[in-house]
Amino acid sequence: MRLCESCSRRHWRAKINKGTGLQIKHNNGNLVYICINCGHVQEEDDPIIPKSQRVQANILYIDVETSKSVYYNYGARVPSKYLNIENLISEWYMIGWAASYVGSDKVFSQVLLPREAKVGDDSDLVIRLHALMESAEVIAGHNVDNFDLKRCNTRFKLNGLTSIVGKKTIDTLKLARSKYAFESNRLDYICQRLGIDGKDHIDNQDWINAMNGDGVTLEKIHKYNRGDVVNGKAVLAELMQVANKKFNFGAIVGALANLPMKKKK
Repeated sequence: MRLCESCSRRHWRAKINKGTGLQIKHNNGNLVYICINCGHVQEEDDPIIPKSQRVQANILYIDVETSKSVYYNYGARVPSKYLNIENLISEWYMIGWAASYVGSDKVFSQVLLPREAKVGDDSDLVIRLHALMESAEVIAGHNVDNFDLKRCNTRFKLNGLTSIVGKKTIDTLKLARSKYAFESNRLDYICQRLGIDGKDHIDNQDWINAMNGDGVTLEKIHKYNRGDVVNGKAVLAELMQVANKKFNFGAIVGALANLPMKKKK
């Protein structure tokens, strides 16, 4: 919708036919709206662009795998909610990552080398992931808002890279919690209920072995990580219809090529 012809604002609600409950249309097929600010009635001025003709945003689905943090502690009992930071031996680091664009079967991924895992050096690992995330318009994942993005930005910051901010996100965990009532919102459970392949099995000893630089285990985690992205994208495709977000630029495909180029000064 363009600006209101009466008050020049752009806040509309549909004009509803009280008899049918449907939005009123003019004889020419245009939908009719009411300005929320002044009550002016106005019809849409542009036809709705079919999805097949829209320029889609680049949606990058990501999943990261991190190590455990290692602490000293007096037995298994923790007196307070948190372990004492003074007893920290080694902080967590990124073991591996995988990412794939929606609409593509290609999965980008990387895992630490054994010598890097032993000392917790993810400085080379994060560079490529950072570049991918910078290139995407939308970043998706399961618990991406509260886990993956925070973990990524922490390791980016500690490795001298800029934080990823201002990107739109699609969090399938939030979609599952807010729009459905699955018995569990874990990715593996949702995959099983939707008929999607489940996750590979990784146990506690695998994470310990990986931190000790075991190459076979690191490759096992690498495969596990890539599988999570493939399955996560399948879940995303199932839940996208309830996301209530626009992930396109609303432009007609091919129209961008006709835009005038800015002249260099």
